[in-house]
Amino acid sequence: MKFLPLIWKNVMRNELRSLFTCMSIAVSLFLVTLLYAYMAMQAEIAENNKGQNRLMVMHQSGLTALLPLQHVDRVRAVEGVKVATAWNWFGGKYKDDRIPFAQFATDPKLVFQILDDLVVPPDQLAAFERDRTGCVVGTKIAAEKGWKLGDKIVLKGDIYPVDLELTVRGIYDGKTESADRKMLFFNWLYLDELLRNRREVFAGMTGTVFLKTESTDDIPEVMRKIDSQFASSDAPTRTMTEQAFRQMFTEMLGNVRAFIRNTALAVVFSLICVAANGMAMALRERTREVAVLRSIGFGRILVMSLVLGEAVAIAVVGGVIGSLGGKLLFMLFDITLTAIPGMAGGFYIPWSTALGGLALAVAIGLASGVVPAWQAARVSVVDGLRKVV
Repeated sequence: MKFLPLIWKNVMRNELRSLFTCMSIAVSLFLVTLLYAYMAMQAEIAENNKGQNRLMVMHQSGLTALLPLQHVDRVRAVEGVKVATAWNWFGGKYKDDRIPFAQFATDPKLVFQILDDLVVPPDQLAAFERDRTGCVVGTKIAAEKGWKLGDKIVLKGDIYPVDLELTVRGIYDGKTESADRKMLFFNWLYLDELLRNRREVFAGMTGTVFLKTESTDDIPEVMRKIDSQFASSDAPTRTMTEQAFRQMFTEMLGNVRAFIRNTALAVVFSLICVAANGMAMALRERTREVAVLRSIGFGRILVMSLVLGEAVAIAVVGGVIGSLGGKLLFMLFDITLTAIPGMAGGFYIPWSTALGGLALAVAIGLASGVVPAWQAARVSVVDGLRKVV
């Protein structure tokens, strides 16, 4: 500990170079932390969904094909199914929004029995059930759009050739930090009524059936029964867990996890090279000083430790700014990243990921300082004092 002032003095010897090195580490680790926070969030959501016993039933041909509404009633009748409802993605535009947020047509009386990790005040839920043109929105989307109870919302149809005029009857919250608070739910009957008035082919159809089983043990058998029941119908089904359904959207983007890992490795390697170059330049300028330290009794191990300490100090400062600063940023400001509408309603950095980024900064400091430290330790007193930089 008594050498810490000396290490810090060496760090501040060339303030501009140390600043640029710290900032390059900070920015890069901030990006790496964001990428791994996304992976951590997906893992947490998957873990939370394991005990929810929720399944999605879609057309065997994919999401572009619709299911007859009769499928919902037949799914409800399957042994092991606790509750099931129609589940339609609307995808309407709100004002000047370019990307639609998550909007689902469903059954107001059943949806929160399935999504029991979301909480709606009882009086607001009752008002939603009574008003056919009512809707319930998440706390985050309500704050983002400035909505409050009683506000009117107009969604211009894009997929469906109808516009919705909705009234906010409820605002839901989540029981967990990873809960999606950026969705809007409205009555499926209202959408179907508008489509029937226009005599659209979409009338009486649903995109998927959302259901909850009695227990986790029932899931495999319920999936088998549903798909076998509709195997010979005009609309055969493909039933999957909610986790698999979410994963399907992620896989549309490719192998995201491999991409994140490879990107992180490339960034870390680049950081090591940048930091090592800075340390090599710093040690080259101080060759005579190292020789003086050796001449007054500083051993090779101590010299290596001082150089490694300097490299780690620079990297840790960058890690604190990049990783812990990123954690603080997302704690103070509600910044949401919605790469897939309806799949990620909010973004946060878990403490484990932030501390992992700080540990990575220490590793980068050690790796970048090994070669310069070894070279400094090998400098002979005579050659070092004789060298002119």
